[in-house]
Amino acid sequence: MPLFMDFHKIEDDAFTEEDAYKGHLRDVAVQNKHGLVYKRYYLNLEQGAIFCLMESPNRKACVESHKEAHGVGACNVIEVSTENEFLPFMGEGRQNEQDLALTLSGDIDSGYRTLVLVDIVDFSKNSEAWKSKLIAIVKKNKGSIVKLPKQSIMASFIDAHDAVVCALEIHIMLKALEGKLEFSFGIATGKPVDEHSNDLFGETKKVVRVLSRLGNNGKIFIDLPTKNTVELTNKKVSTDSDVVVFFDDSGYSVLERLDKILESNFNDASFKTENFRQEFGLSKTQLHRKMQALTGLSPNKILTEFRLKKAIRALKTGEKTVAEVAYDCGFNSPTYFTRVFRKRFDVLPNVFGKAAR
Repeated sequence: MPLFMDFHKIEDDAFTEEDAYKGHLRDVAVQNKHGLVYKRYYLNLEQGAIFCLMESPNRKACVESHKEAHGVGACNVIEVSTENEFLPFMGEGRQNEQDLALTLSGDIDSGYRTLVLVDIVDFSKNSEAWKSKLIAIVKKNKGSIVKLPKQSIMASFIDAHDAVVCALEIHIMLKALEGKLEFSFGIATGKPVDEHSNDLFGETKKVVRVLSRLGNNGKIFIDLPTKNTVELTNKKVSTDSDVVVFFDDSGYSVLERLDKILESNFNDASFKTENFRQEFGLSKTQLHRKMQALTGLSPNKILTEFRLKKAIRALKTGEKTVAEVAYDCGFNSPTYFTRVFRKRFDVLPNVFGKAAR
């Protein structure tokens, strides 16, 4: 049967591990009637969340089963793929005699994971020099590689501290390699099932992609939940202030809005930094200060970098000419695009496109 996972928000501050088990027993008591099997449940009392993993003929059976057992449905229920989705993100794990999910070390598994996303552009055509090393670093730090397109590598970690340490080690490794590499990092922590997402870690994957897309110069962009989770462990992380950038909720909100604006307008050659000012309702000076403080780049540089990243992905596919890519990515002319691309990456776009395929 297909595998499903649901999310329940705990409203009672006095809720305990024993209460969670009693709720699980009520689920098990009606599972045969609805043709499903409750496999295990993940518990995070600090965040007030429970996630149930079950095999079921369909989503409706999951919803109806929980309504009968508790009088109310789950906040959300999603279908997950065992091999291609659940295991890479959640890991093997195990459970105790009460079906409470445990990590391999025997601790209660909260279900929350920290995701590290590294976007890498290799201009040296020497990816074998870093791929195996990167994977080894992830495994050493107890992470699991999640399959993604070759220009991006995502890893999942139970421990946020391990995730940050891993990212710092990967950063050092990539910086030390010979040849030209462009890379950016995003790190975000979240729950496997969100209120409105249709896929596993939907909201967390969105956050980590925004952070990585707007990352620059090898910076490691980290969200507030990750920072808070690391601090709760009382483990120290040696962070270089020039490399690691933490975003609070307010800062990420601006970054997310910036990403949406860029995504909607990058292909419009008439869209300039003046449009940023209008979108944010700030003066030219205020906008420059805010963007510089958040990303380390000026508004004009942010727009150019975003367009160039889009161009890189388009060139790699080989489906369009350099001229078509230039216009599609918001450059006024192929000549101008070629000049900007070469100045930024020290290679002609047509040469890069052929080498990347």
